[in-house]
Amino acid sequence: MPKIVDTSVEDDLEMDDVSQPQNPQAAKSMEQKRQLKRRLDDYFEQRELRRALGLDD
Repeated sequence: MPKIVDTSVEDDLEMDDVSQPQNPQAAKSMEQKRQLKRRLDDYFEQRELRRALGLDD
């Protein structure tokens, strides 16, 4: 019978390290990526809405 191991604690700690970088340059880079992702998400959402309303260019 396989042994089930709970790795959620390790994953949570790893995710915290990734989401909260200690290096200021890494933090700045991560914030820029988040802003870019937000802008892209907004763009695609608007484009999808325009397509749904039949306002495509």
